Amino acid sequence: MRKSTVYTLVVMVIAAMILPACGGAATTAAACKAGLVTDVGKINDGTFNQYAYDGLKKAEKDLGIGTKYIETQAQTDYGKNIQALVDQKCEVIVAVGFMMGDAIKEASAKFPETKFAIVDFAYDPTIANVRGLVFAEDQAGYMAGALAASMSQSGTIAAVGGIEIPPVQKFLKGYEAGAKSIKADIAVKTVYIDSFTDRARGAEAAKSFMAEGADVIFGAGGQTGSGGIAAAAEAGAFVIGVDQDEFVTTFQNGAAPGSDKIISSAMKRVDQAVFLTIKDVVDGKFTPGVSVYDASNGGIGLASFNKADGSISAEVKTKMEEILKGLSDGSITTGVTLN
Repeated sequence: MRKSTVYTLVVMVIAAMILPACGGAATTAAACKAGLVTDVGKINDGTFNQYAYDGLKKAEKDLGIGTKYIETQAQTDYGKNIQALVDQKCEVIVAVGFMMGDAIKEASAKFPETKFAIVDFAYDPTIANVRGLVFAEDQAGYMAGALAASMSQSGTIAAVGGIEIPPVQKFLKGYEAGAKSIKADIAVKTVYIDSFTDRARGAEAAKSFMAEGADVIFGAGGQTGSGGIAAAAEAGAFVIGVDQDEFVTTFQNGAAPGSDKIISSAMKRVDQAVFLTIKDVVDGKFTPGVSVYDASNGGIGLASFNKADGSISAEVKTKMEEILKGLSDGSITTGVTLN
């Protein structure tokens, strides 16, 4: 009995030593399939960082791969964070946000065998091992405009834009087109402010539009737009956010004043873009260049209505679903073009 017991214990000890080593090796190999470098922030901050992380975790679960991520603490860390994932032999590395444009370009030249993707940015000319993940802002804006027109009682709505660059132009032009698809005679007031970080000017613009009769305000300009909708909501107007669900960010998950007035946000579905990009890598279908995410591939849409849900009729909700379907199948087009 004693010999048998000792033998059993020896086998168990050896197994205990071997199995973690086997598991560790498998985990290391799998974990390098896809990596994510956030912009400055956290994976639970409600911004593109969180949505990109959600896409990464969906890929891990649905595709059976291992993943790695690094939360960036400062912009000066971009390069070293990308390098860290390259060193771990990640097959594809996703960077969150246009601020990492230079860092990804540099890394792509240094590591031509690694695939890279970058959220909300594209290169011209394109780079052989990089995919830019961009979005149909005109479609997201169109849905926001249709919702705004459906909710307006005054017949006047407005939008506070940031710097007049193509993505912002597409949001605002789409907003006007969507609004007029609901009410052809609706007045749509817009402004571009030459900053993405001036909340005070955004608030001033929104209040000025309210004084002119606007009762729904769309903010599409980073913190400038967020300042506009925060001020407008607190003053009693309905508002619509942009990019991510601003009920979560700007209105602090309902804790900020006016959170019952944000009826939705015109969202870029970064989670979907990241997931589909990683899936392409897994399926051997990754192509560099530019990939556009729109209604047809789940790349844009409206955020949930949150606290404002009770203010939105079933008819309006159904109309939003119909518009999303139409944008998806091509039966509805925004008509937006940029000169």
